[in-house]
Amino acid sequence: MTLRVGVASILQETNTFSVARSTIDDFRSQGIHAGADVLALAGSNTEAGGAIVALRERGADPLPLVKAWAMSGGVLDAAALAELGAILEREIRRALPLDGLVLSLHGALVAEGANSGDLVLFRRARSILEDRVPIGVCLDLHAHPVDELTEEASFVIGYRTYPHIDQAETGARTARILLDILEGRRPLKTVVARRPMLTPPEAQGNEGPFGRLRRHADALASGTAGVADISLFPVQPWLDVPGIGFAVTVTGVPGDTAAREVAERIADEAWAARDQFNITLVAPADAIERARTSAFHPLLLSESADSPTAGSTGDSPAMVRELLRHGAGLRAYVTLLDAAAVDTCHRAGVGGEVVATVGSSIDRRFHDPVEVSGTVGAVGAGAYPLTGPVFTGMEVSMGGWARIDTGTLSVLVTERPACTFDPATFAHAGLDPGAADIIVVRSANLFRAGWGARAEGAIILDLPGASTPRLERLVFERATRPLYPVDQISSM
Repeated sequence: MTLRVGVASILQETNTFSVARSTIDDFRSQGIHAGADVLALAGSNTEAGGAIVALRERGADPLPLVKAWAMSGGVLDAAALAELGAILEREIRRALPLDGLVLSLHGALVAEGANSGDLVLFRRARSILEDRVPIGVCLDLHAHPVDELTEEASFVIGYRTYPHIDQAETGARTARILLDILEGRRPLKTVVARRPMLTPPEAQGNEGPFGRLRRHADALASGTAGVADISLFPVQPWLDVPGIGFAVTVTGVPGDTAAREVAERIADEAWAARDQFNITLVAPADAIERARTSAFHPLLLSESADSPTAGSTGDSPAMVRELLRHGAGLRAYVTLLDAAAVDTCHRAGVGGEVVATVGSSIDRRFHDPVEVSGTVGAVGAGAYPLTGPVFTGMEVSMGGWARIDTGTLSVLVTERPACTFDPATFAHAGLDPGAADIIVVRSANLFRAGWGARAEGAIILDLPGASTPRLERLVFERATRPLYPVDQISSM
């Protein structure tokens, strides 16, 4: 008899230091897909897409349930979490009976009244499915996999790459492990080891200490009997919740001490390397000056401190101001979330002259607005597909948008945060990346995959913001302390 396996994906990452609050509209703006619509994801670089393909390859019947994604943001309101849970529950009931469930979550979703919104969603699914029905959970590498989730799920695994380019492969791995359980090959369980440390995502790439940890984990996974998966979760560091820290999960034979030993060993190695996660930050004026003699065209400048993919608002006008001051003669592109400016430009129309005060429309803690005068170069709205290796083929929307051209500077103002980690965003607005001297990306590391060779020589800017890499400056009120590097800890 063909195995019937449900596929569901509900993802959003929370930044508790963001002043914005997330609502169901953040999911609706990107599209909440249910039922057969989810099958269209097959072939895309998404967890659901990878799971669907893997299930079909093994002769199982994938039952599409729901796919909902929102750009990272502030704490999700309780009504939105309840609605997402209700959609998940409704679609599971429609698909019954199920033999198993692939459930893709972010793992760092915080909602009003819930330190782990992901756990709430998991429990909504479990409340419908009998205990005998296994639920395999896959998470983002930046998840905070709480103990209850690793204990209650059949197993928990995560991405292996950052920049994230293995979403589909992670979904496929989840599906394969789930089928192994269903086909009676072996029962599995996940154990977790944690260390009280945070690291800036800018330093979590494939090189350096994190890359070494990942390669060692891969070697241990292939060389340790009974271990099916080892996942590393350096965590999204702008998350003020109890128990936050670097986590290692090992999925293996229940009761086997090998899984626990491996998890603790890798966690110890991460702790020993905590001082090695270093990054270089450059003042904006200095970065702009470097562009004048740089061999890289365009030179990417990362304002990671105001990164929407890290939950910041994306409305910092800092680089608009700096480029107006110091960027004479340099062709530069900057994105900026400002709904009022979009409206002004749409009313003026393409070719119209506008004077707009832009920026800090949501978060006024770090910067003052900036006045920009120029010509409306383009306007638009609606979804467009990502073309880079991160979420390849997935459609996203920045809402209404407009381009203000002022001299050699183009400011792309948007109603929704823009995915600057993918050049498709700029191309969608009629901006040729190859024609720029400077492109400002609001991304810590995803842009390195999205922009490929063009990301060589990229500079991380030294600016304040809700997703600052200067973690020691964050004020944690709920996290378990001590916590490195907020606190200096000499030994465990």
